[in-house]
Amino acid sequence: MKNTLLLIVWILSVFVAACTTYQETHAVSERQLQIELETLKESSPNVPGFAVAVIENGELISSAIGVADPTGQAMTTDTPVRIASITKTFVAAAILRLSEEGRLDLDAPIGDFISIEHKVLLQSDGYDTQAITIRHLLMHASGMNDHAGTEAFQIAAFSDPSHGWTRTEQIRVLIDETEKLSEPGAAYHYSDTGYILLGEAIERLTDKPLGEAVLELNRLNDLRLESVRWEGELDVVPDSQDRAHQYLDGMDTYYVDGSIDAFGGGGIIASVEDVARYYDALFSGQVFATSETLREMMVAPGHPTESPYRLGLFARSLGDYQVYGHGGFWGTDVMIIPALRRVVSGVSLDQGGTAALRSRHNAIMLADDF
Repeated sequence: MKNTLLLIVWILSVFVAACTTYQETHAVSERQLQIELETLKESSPNVPGFAVAVIENGELISSAIGVADPTGQAMTTDTPVRIASITKTFVAAAILRLSEEGRLDLDAPIGDFISIEHKVLLQSDGYDTQAITIRHLLMHASGMNDHAGTEAFQIAAFSDPSHGWTRTEQIRVLIDETEKLSEPGAAYHYSDTGYILLGEAIERLTDKPLGEAVLELNRLNDLRLESVRWEGELDVVPDSQDRAHQYLDGMDTYYVDGSIDAFGGGGIIASVEDVARYYDALFSGQVFATSETLREMMVAPGHPTESPYRLGLFARSLGDYQVYGHGGFWGTDVMIIPALRRVVSGVSLDQGGTAALRSRHNAIMLADDF
């Protein structure tokens, strides 16, 4: 009897210690996260749903609220969404993996990796394709403008949402609607078009469709991120993997053709949980062959002064910590504090709720302020 009581006391002490350790090592509890999402939803009633995933020291908690589609299907943290420009982190990592394998030099000119047609187009608008390097494009320092930010592209994309875009069409928008902004390496200018060119380079170097190449180079099979796919590269998508409806100020963009953003500036569909898992894997050494490659991604030697961008990552200070991450046009956001191995990934299903979502992400990253 005495031994039984001692065993029960020991089991209880282990349980209490485990709970205490969990609370000490996690920025939030699942219940806290759900309360925050309820508050967020109340303050953003026009947003159909939110989902957030948090990883700390390899442990994941997540929560979602609202609906994923007009039929009332519940939004979950497993529901895939278009992650838009968060794709750039995957693309940059793929380029760095090709560099590790000796298949390209980051300081090689982009003119060596794109079609003659695209070189001629870019040169016609004053871009020196032998001076613009892979590295310049990775850190948005090529001097190139951005086709996606033009009124002409946005009107065309949303007035004919079923149009299937090509890479060449989007480069032509850049040429027809914008001017060169600076010389290569001189300044930071965010450019989706630059990442379109990186996507072309990956395709030509690997002789594979862009999505297949990017996901393979990022070791997605090893990481078992089952929701992650490249839009348009699966013949049949299971109903269980159907993506959520994402809105632009109340306009349902579900039926906007994925080619609007599928050539390297965007293109990936994934759940918020798998985006968090990917960032955790990337920063814990599971993607690159060496830690030096990750450091290069985070530091981006030679980046323009005052630039917020590194190689496929935004970098900034938050409290006493350095934070890296990326946002996406369709209401997505991810950030990581490597020093804490803390990741938060989320989506607002209407772009109008993105700022509020990111504000909560900042609070979660600084656990004492949550």
